[in-house]
Amino acid sequence: MPLLPYARNGFRYNHYKFFLDDMFHTRVQRLSVETGFTCPNRDGSKGWGGCIYCNNDSFMPPYAVTGDLNEQIRQGKQYLKERFHADKFIAYFQSYTNTYGSFSVLKDKIEFALEDKDVVGISISTRPDCLQRNVLDFLQDISWDTYVNLEIGVESVYNKTLLWMNRCHTMEDTLRALSILEEYSFDVTAHVILGSPTETREEMLAMTREINQWKIRFLKLHHLQVIRGARLEKEYLDNPFHLFEYKEYLDLVTDFISRIKPEIIFQRLFAESPGSYLVAPVWKKRTTEIIMDIQKTMHDKGLWQAGQL
Repeated sequence: MPLLPYARNGFRYNHYKFFLDDMFHTRVQRLSVETGFTCPNRDGSKGWGGCIYCNNDSFMPPYAVTGDLNEQIRQGKQYLKERFHADKFIAYFQSYTNTYGSFSVLKDKIEFALEDKDVVGISISTRPDCLQRNVLDFLQDISWDTYVNLEIGVESVYNKTLLWMNRCHTMEDTLRALSILEEYSFDVTAHVILGSPTETREEMLAMTREINQWKIRFLKLHHLQVIRGARLEKEYLDNPFHLFEYKEYLDLVTDFISRIKPEIIFQRLFAESPGSYLVAPVWKKRTTEIIMDIQKTMHDKGLWQAGQL
């Protein structure tokens, strides 16, 4: 068994919850906020229409409505306290590209969120081609007093897939961004999507060799979903392509986990979208059921994170 500091309670991989427990010694939940930013592949700067799979409404919680940030935080705290018994919160600037646009607007929103006594950290979601030095320097400055996590939408290591996704950035952009981020001490997350029709199973698993070269703290895995209102919906309905069946994904993701170096902590292992938005694949599984099935599959296959390095 590899040395995995955040693999506990039967988990065979480093779990984000145990990282938060050790850091804050209380129940901490991420509180998503909508801040009104956009993306360069939406506004014409690099492209139009956004990522092929994206409908922002499908992954935002009910309290994260566009509008007053104070009200979003108030409602979010109430919701997360009732549902998860959370005591403290990481304000998650989740929607679109939060480092694309006015630095002063982002700075003001972050500082406003941190005025809340229950907000113990900040998480910023962005793209690898939208890193601004003034933003990174600001995040470094505040990281001495609060927890900071920068999330980068890598999505794939293959340019053919990024082109299909309409990401309008390249893997070379990702490598440049990760190199820049090595100069900073706050935690970095990489997002990766598994299941694009441009990639074989072998190519998906081969991504782990690249990921293991990155100096990141966290990894988020998503399986490709077709969401109502996203550009992919029409393409899929007109020309259906293969999407993961449930057991097929369990088999792939557990092999993927076993090839990831032991220093990395998993923030997420699969995508979640409300049933009203989800076109395919429809697994009819609850979140906890998927997590436990991943654990069971790893146990049955004799796998641990980093066990197949």
